[in-house]
Amino acid sequence: MSIPIAAVGAVVAALLETSVLPELTIAGAKPDLVLILAVAATTMIAVEDGLAWAFVGGLMLDLLTPSRQLGATSLTLLLLVGTAAAAGRLLPHRRIVATVLMVTVLGAIHPYVIAAALGFTTGLRATPSFETVLPVVALDALLALPVAALFQVLWLRFGVHDRIDW
Repeated sequence: MSIPIAAVGAVVAALLETSVLPELTIAGAKPDLVLILAVAATTMIAVEDGLAWAFVGGLMLDLLTPSRQLGATSLTLLLLVGTAAAAGRLLPHRRIVATVLMVTVLGAIHPYVIAAALGFTTGLRATPSFETVLPVVALDALLALPVAALFQVLWLRFGVHDRIDW
């Protein structure tokens, strides 16, 4: 996947996350689509693609959400994708189970990191409760499964494979 395709996909994902997904909540939980796609792109395709998903998607989320400071979501997503890239060196690369595990762990950390970033930039001191975070983490993990499978298929079809040139 190329970086311009990842950037366009991040814009579409941010638009879906702010417009359609708040109306389609399951048990009061709205998935973090940009986080799922950024982490899955990092673990399944390449770090550069995951960083593009995180940066562009985070900026779009900040622009589309009036209560957020510009750059706060992008910063937190870049930190989480960097964590995924660092942890990806210890986990098997391009494995669906590792991607779902990574989305689950980082999805649990994400609300607290964004709350801290907004606390530093705007002075807003709202800490999410564990009862509100748990359904979102479960939904993120559930959605990470088909996203990781899709990215694996895309990598197998269009990815750069090392071959001997004869």
